[in-house]
Amino acid sequence: MIHEATLKDGDLFGAAVELDITPPVGTLLDGYAERHGPSKGVHDPLRGQLLLLRSAQAQVALISLDLLGVNPEFVQRVRQGIEEAIGVPAACVLIACSHTHSGPAGFLDDIPGLLSQPDPELQAAVAGKLVGAACWAQEILQPASAGVSRGRVEGIGRNRNDPENGPADPEVLVLRIDDQHGSPLAVWMNYGCHPTVMGHDNLLISADYPGAARAALQRLFPQTVFLYANGASGDVSTRFLRRSQTFAEVERLGLLLAGEVLQCMAAAMPMAEVELAGRRQMVDLPFRRFPSPEDAAAEIARLQAQLGALKASRVSHGEFRRVFTRVEGATAQHLLASTFAGRTHRPVQVQAIRIGGLLLVGLPGEPFTRTVLEIKARSAAAATAVVSYANDEAGYFPDAASAEQGTYEAMVSPFGPDVSEQLRDVALQLMSEV
Repeated sequence: MIHEATLKDGDLFGAAVELDITPPVGTLLDGYAERHGPSKGVHDPLRGQLLLLRSAQAQVALISLDLLGVNPEFVQRVRQGIEEAIGVPAACVLIACSHTHSGPAGFLDDIPGLLSQPDPELQAAVAGKLVGAACWAQEILQPASAGVSRGRVEGIGRNRNDPENGPADPEVLVLRIDDQHGSPLAVWMNYGCHPTVMGHDNLLISADYPGAARAALQRLFPQTVFLYANGASGDVSTRFLRRSQTFAEVERLGLLLAGEVLQCMAAAMPMAEVELAGRRQMVDLPFRRFPSPEDAAAEIARLQAQLGALKASRVSHGEFRRVFTRVEGATAQHLLASTFAGRTHRPVQVQAIRIGGLLLVGLPGEPFTRTVLEIKARSAAAATAVVSYANDEAGYFPDAASAEQGTYEAMVSPFGPDVSEQLRDVALQLMSEV
């Protein structure tokens, strides 16, 4: 454990801890409305990681979890526990979820059409582990250096509404934390794509392709902690590029990501100085106007007829799935009107964290590619990563194009197309302050 008197300007200390957050077999899995039955086993364990960085002026904690998402109450509990235990301010603790659809229900509030209902016991167990991990990390802090590199990976994700012309962000951003001997203590990776290789019929607990990527990297660097944070995932998935929905395919896509991360690790150059800082801001996101029950029912009927015609014509699985999800979206939209009756907005939090020349922007749900690319393009930092499912899971943040097309994501979102601009503007303001 380092002492305050030993810290000097320019010093950086780091430590990383990994923990097991696999729920008991029999826990309900979240992510698919059409999934039935509880989990029946564990294919690969779910993990959580905590990276603690400390300078003479500040501390930052980055947390990654193999979960669909977490609610604000869970985040507040973890942040408060870490701040009380080791003094990291809440604004400097970022909690990001991978969004695996083969993880447990219980960490989110009620979401129309899903199994998401809070499980206080499961939340308390994981929150306690994370606070304990922070205390452990403080005890093993050591001199460190930080470097950033960016690459591109193809063959994992594509725009799931317009695979040929729709935008997707292939960038992989890597933050490498080395010990004083140049060996990697921790590697934080950011890439945007839904972890939905495994479908609704899978009842085995799994971290999907992000977990497979981490496992592949750890076979080469067994002493290194690898953290995954999702990026521009709202309208990007594996749907049009996966060859099957099997664990062999999970492994294949995980290897694609791991290979690019390896190249980024090799290319990362240490930063000369690493200043740490964090900011957060609450934002009220207004709910959109929902269709009447009659109009919603008519849209469901129209899409079901279209789905029946596609089934008869034997179109590709990807095209069938695209229309099938729109049926799901129309059904969920029918539920939204009653779920959010009498409510006008939802308060959420946007966060920005600075680690030297790297800016991390945490958005509390599922941003679309255009929003992420615009934030990156307008950033003044040397490198910028947008982290989705950060500190909350408020749902999809559709852009104007998806709302106009009536995509699944736009239909199941309680927010209108202006939400993406609102979040973008708050993010840019926080980035300028941090």
